[in-house]
Amino acid sequence: MSLWGIVVVSERRAPPPLARIVLALVWPMPLFADADLQPIYLDSPGSGFYSSASPHAPSSAGGNPGATLGEQRRWALEKALEFWGLRLDSGVPVEVEVAMAGDMFCNSTSAVLASAGARTIHANWSPAAGGSGPSFVDTWHGQALANRIANKDNSSGAADIGATFNRRIDESTSCLGSTVWYYALGDAPPGTVSFIKTALHEIAHGLNVQTYVDLASGQKLTTSDGTPLDDIYMVFLEDHSIGKIWPNMTDSERQASATDTNDLHWVGPDVVAQLGSLSDGVSGGHVEMYAPSPLEGGSSVSHWDVDVDDLNGNSELMEPSATGSEKLTVTDEMLSDMGWNDVAANNCAAAADRLTLTSVLSGTNQHDACVSVTYDGAAVDSGATTATAGQQVILRNGFSVRLGASFRAGTDPATGL
Repeated sequence: MSLWGIVVVSERRAPPPLARIVLALVWPMPLFADADLQPIYLDSPGSGFYSSASPHAPSSAGGNPGATLGEQRRWALEKALEFWGLRLDSGVPVEVEVAMAGDMFCNSTSAVLASAGARTIHANWSPAAGGSGPSFVDTWHGQALANRIANKDNSSGAADIGATFNRRIDESTSCLGSTVWYYALGDAPPGTVSFIKTALHEIAHGLNVQTYVDLASGQKLTTSDGTPLDDIYMVFLEDHSIGKIWPNMTDSERQASATDTNDLHWVGPDVVAQLGSLSDGVSGGHVEMYAPSPLEGGSSVSHWDVDVDDLNGNSELMEPSATGSEKLTVTDEMLSDMGWNDVAANNCAAAADRLTLTSVLSGTNQHDACVSVTYDGAAVDSGATTATAGQQVILRNGFSVRLGASFRAGTDPATGL
């Protein structure tokens, strides 16, 4: 899954007046609310996210209420945005530009499902009241992350994330054969690929699961005056074979490290603390990153390795290809390492946030609180799972409670979607 091009913005050479005194100030960590991720649809009327075609029947059966294919696509995308919004906190809205493109790579056996990334990047900003300056100076941060830390919009008028999804998957049998997008929550049925899980993956790239290093040369991205800067993602990359982190390497060492299979690791402390939750993809006390040889543009380095599995053998969300069992066991912790300081493992920790339902549920029931459901006499809480058929474990703010739903405890980082 490739990454968007970006606009680089640095306040390094022309800082606003506040930057002159920021080092003398101590900014309190803000108590941000849930992040507000807002879609900006770029498609034309009748196309892509506004398609007037008939809805995808299996997605309708899976709980997507859209009356047209375009409505289904918008509903699915907004569920993915809502999911991340409930896990993260930010005082600045995150604007996400999205479109469905008909020119993305696809053949009968493989496809680029989507492409996404930060739209602008920032270094050495001055914070707004309640915000903070960067923990690492002279270091690039994607716009959404920089805004979250600073508690201000560092690039007002520009979207934070751009994402494009492959429209051909629905439109052409020469693209993955008869496989089409699935626009509902839960596991995608045979012959489909989950749009929501793909969107979750791509949005994470825009939240800063990406490096801005030119992997083919190992060169750091430079400011407008040619000064090379680290980026916040590369700060936590280490090559175990030479014992160096990326900021301390030469360009040629970074170039070689990008294809040093099994030796490229994430060394952030929050991820390291979670190693006991993984059954594979760990070596040298760290989690392995994707570093195949030869280099794979758009996939290398900016993903976990393909063997990063939880204790049940389920793959991690940010692996380079769709597996159908994406989890967030260490992806949440990666975001926390980079500065998303309040990644919420469970938005339903307080009893006051719960709505308890004890009746048998049928049809669709909408609730604005976290939900605790009693099914066949057994309580099933958000943040927990059960093998009982028809369990109902629900995210708040508009996620549906449906009899027989396969959606499970999305607020639990060890469970995912």
